[in-house]
Amino acid sequence: MEIDKQNKDYKDFTFEDFLQDDFFIQSVLNPTEESARFWEKYRKENKEYNKAVRCIQDLNKDLLDTEDMHTIWNHIQASNQYRRTKLKRLYLVISSAVAAGIALLFYFNFQLTEKNDNEKGIREFAYNHIPVVETTETQLFVSDNKIVSLKETESVIQYDSASVRVSSKTASQETVQHEISKNEIADFNQLIIPKGKRSFLTLSDGTQIWVNSGTRLVYPSLFADDKREIFVDGEIYIDVQPDHDRPFIVQTGDMNVRVLGTRFNVQAYHADRQKRVILQSGSVKISSDSSKEEFILKPAEMYEATKSNVTIKPVTVYNYISWIDGIYICDSERLDFILTRLSRYYGKEIIVDKQAAGLRCKGKLDLKESLNDVLNILQYIVPIDYTRENDIYSVTFKP
Repeated sequence: MEIDKQNKDYKDFTFEDFLQDDFFIQSVLNPTEESARFWEKYRKENKEYNKAVRCIQDLNKDLLDTEDMHTIWNHIQASNQYRRTKLKRLYLVISSAVAAGIALLFYFNFQLTEKNDNEKGIREFAYNHIPVVETTETQLFVSDNKIVSLKETESVIQYDSASVRVSSKTASQETVQHEISKNEIADFNQLIIPKGKRSFLTLSDGTQIWVNSGTRLVYPSLFADDKREIFVDGEIYIDVQPDHDRPFIVQTGDMNVRVLGTRFNVQAYHADRQKRVILQSGSVKISSDSSKEEFILKPAEMYEATKSNVTIKPVTVYNYISWIDGIYICDSERLDFILTRLSRYYGKEIIVDKQAAGLRCKGKLDLKESLNDVLNILQYIVPIDYTRENDIYSVTFKP
């Protein structure tokens, strides 16, 4: 059964958008004359489209024969979960299915050797190791065979030259600790922070990172001699350890931030069309895949980019980094934006109607309180009501 393209306009789709679109995925995996005609103009004009197509083709090259492809595709078409999760990183699902003999795995593993990992850039490694199924636990991948899973809301992770130590506290305040020795740790590690969880990470060079909910972070267990580079999909606040011989580079899906030693916040969730860098101290240089222009930020400035526009403006920095203290400061932000952030922070689904979505809010929210308490406070700030059913919150405009 063909997936309905629903008359979508794909001209503003990003690389990530294409990889989560039903009709696009079916067109690549199971092309027809009709789908080929539909995509012809994008094939000629849209770089993001072509990059997404190449990504799928490269990942599956030499892995699937025709019979494998049709078998897996038919299985996926019959899967209700596939339809609900909007084909999250399907190219990884397929490759995993071939390797394991089933159509869906929790994580895809290219089984790269350490030598190959070193030769590939960290962004490519990050693209090749994307989680397929969302997890409710914090997960630290220190190697192909070693995963540390944490149920607790907050965790602390520290690297040094000999090992990595992981600790968290249970609801009864008991400390849970893990220690992994150097010989068990691969060159690249990956930290998955699901919605409702957070983590504090110290890298091998002493750089400290506060990792917000719904974030994926990829980084080397030990940095190279000439540079320090990490990849983030989500939000982090980072205090970079100064090292003039090794610049620090934060890669995201479509931009990179280059620094020597500084403190700044990065908001770069792949699902959000708006990306931000907020500089607290020092200096950063920002470049993106979509523009040849580079931007240099000064302290108390924010870089904000959408698909079609880039702005730099002065800001009150703490408004954007207060989440590390469990506080959310709203400064005339749209309610739908605020609720998206609350949904990630608390790990709960929140639906908002169109009339309430555009309301502007100004105030301070204590994220150490329950989500119910925070929504009650919002009711005093803007005219809304909310209900909760089956652990899903619905926010509506109150006339």
